Amino acid sequence: MFFLKTLLVCGIFLFGCETKTVEFRTRPTWHTALSGSNSLPSEEVRADGTIMKYSSVASSNGAILQEYLDNVVFEEKDELTGAITLRSVLPEHVLTHTLRCLRDRNWELLFDQIISSQMQQFYNQKEHGQDEFVEFFSSNRRELAKTLQRMHGGKGFGEVTSSKNGNVTVYTFVPSVSRNYQFKTVSFMREDEFLKLHSIR
Repeated sequence: MFFLKTLLVCGIFLFGCETKTVEFRTRPTWHTALSGSNSLPSEEVRADGTIMKYSSVASSNGAILQEYLDNVVFEEKDELTGAITLRSVLPEHVLTHTLRCLRDRNWELLFDQIISSQMQQFYNQKEHGQDEFVEFFSSNRRELAKTLQRMHGGKGFGEVTSSKNGNVTVYTFVPSVSRNYQFKTVSFMREDEFLKLHSIR
C-alpha cells in the first residue's frame, strides 16, 4: 500500500485568550507534480480551526511523477481471498479500470473501488440507489465503453480537451468528435493521492 507521507510538527501559539494550533507539513514532491504548482494551497484552515502550512521541495515534476508511478501497484490480488484492489493515479488508469469492469460486468468492483466517494454517497442515499447504479452502467455498457475507449486513445491526438477545477479533472470530446458519441464528458476526482471516476455525461 502506498500512502501520503508527511513530516508533521505541531505548535500551539497563544494570542491573548485565544489558542491556535498550527501544523507544518512537507508535501511529497510527487504530490506537487500530480496537482500542479499553482493548484495546491500553501496554507489552509481546517474545520476545527487548525492552520495547515505546507512546503515542498522543488524538483523535476516529470521525473518525480514517473518515479512515483513506477512504485505504485495499480492492481493487487489478495492470495487468500482473491479480492482485487485497483488504484488509479492518472485519468488513463481510471479509464482502463472502468473499461475492465464494463467488460467483465463487475459492478461491485466498479462501485466499491473506482467511483468517487461523492458518487457512492449519491447512490447510497437513494432507496434503490445501487440498483440504479447497476442499471445505468449495464444498460449503457456499449456506449460507455465506446466513449472511454476513444478518450483513452484520443487524448494524445487532440480529440479530447481537459480542464481542472480544484480536485476535479474533466475530459471532454472536441466538437468534431463529440457528435458521434452519446456520452461526451468524463470527470475524475482526486481523493488523497489516488484518482476516482466522478461522472460520465
